[in-house]
Amino acid sequence: MSKVTFVQPRANFNAYGLTRVPLLGAFYLGAVLRREGHGVSVLSEDFKEVYNEKTGKIDRELLNSDVVGFSTMTCTAKRAYRIADAVKKARPNVRIIIGGPHATFMVEEALQHADILVKGEAEKVISDVVNSNTGFSPVVKGIPVENLDTLPFPDLRLLRDGREKFKYIPILTSRGCPYNCVFCSVTKMFGKKYRFRSSENVLEELEFRISQGFRKFFFSDDNFTADKERIKVLLEKCLKRKLRFRWTAEVRVDVAEDSELLELMNRTNCRLLMIGFESINPETLKLYRKSQGLEDIRYCIRRLAERDIRVHGFFVLGSDADDTNTIDRTVRFCQGTKLNTVQFAILSPIPGTELFEQLSSQGRIFTRDWSLYDGTHVVFEPKKIGAFELQNKVLRAWKRFYNIGRFKWFFISRYLIRSWEKANKEFLRKFGQFTSIIAKQKKPGSCHKQ
Repeated sequence: MSKVTFVQPRANFNAYGLTRVPLLGAFYLGAVLRREGHGVSVLSEDFKEVYNEKTGKIDRELLNSDVVGFSTMTCTAKRAYRIADAVKKARPNVRIIIGGPHATFMVEEALQHADILVKGEAEKVISDVVNSNTGFSPVVKGIPVENLDTLPFPDLRLLRDGREKFKYIPILTSRGCPYNCVFCSVTKMFGKKYRFRSSENVLEELEFRISQGFRKFFFSDDNFTADKERIKVLLEKCLKRKLRFRWTAEVRVDVAEDSELLELMNRTNCRLLMIGFESINPETLKLYRKSQGLEDIRYCIRRLAERDIRVHGFFVLGSDADDTNTIDRTVRFCQGTKLNTVQFAILSPIPGTELFEQLSSQGRIFTRDWSLYDGTHVVFEPKKIGAFELQNKVLRAWKRFYNIGRFKWFFISRYLIRSWEKANKEFLRKFGQFTSIIAKQKKPGSCHKQ
């Protein structure tokens, strides 16, 4: 049997850094491998650094492993590659496995830092990969799990450091998404077909987590209420079994259309819903393919407020239909509604998305530094607003919404903004110089190629 260590690399900046919610991928894979007798641990850099690039120090757990696995999102890919290369240099015989969304769509790049790459869902192939039963191919195609009830519960005990810092325990009840938003890679990663765990299977995990002492849960589905009738059944059973916990989830605006569902959410202690409103610009919503309008957004916020359910709204700024006025109007809209908290993100062309293909073909992406693809950096040339201006307007949007009137969040937001500005001082300096050059090249008479 092998000693397997999974690493969750850190992003350069994490806007969610104050909320400790572990990513589930490694814990699902770890549960599968542990069931077969392998020794497994998970290291998350959200809690403790595993590699110091300045000193070259590598966490001893990595050096004592037979297999080291990485799950890469785009904003963590660069860090994952550096850790993988350092471990391989120190221990040439260790096997490096890389998977996750970024590696799935950037195969040739990721293979430069791995012995084996897994595309897509890995639970059904991870045993063969660890046991070297995959033949000679360095690329292993994952197999979608059709019956999610067959998966073991994610084993959170595998996390070596930080379990005591969890604020919410994630529970995944579905995979896939029938929607196809232009900036999202979920459909290409998990497919358009929704796959659901049974209510009994979810309830069993809830009861197990409650027995462990946890009382706050985050249903980490991309759209928790995709099947409203299914969620009604789940919540009704929670009430019948008198399960006491608080929960949050990500949903779409259409959740507000079902009064019965909202009542059940209120009775089961749903205290916050996170919703991808994305934009108040009708043209941008069409470009994003959100299948919703401004009145749907207003109605949703109002209905949830009536049920005492707080709303965290996501807005993605910088589409080809957005200009400076769009950003200003978005802030005013948020201030004038009963939104409790918001997150203003910069449109980011993630590999695997239609947006990435569009902007790449148009030559508008000006950096492939993946660490900047975190929703807080401009990495492409917008159409109706300068790149540097978009960067600054979004930062100011945060400051304007989280003003001193929102006393608690004022200080938290200022801390996050100062942390971002401190970490990106050099980026802003170089970015300002670069975008000035681009702007000059675009002036009439210049030789800049569109």
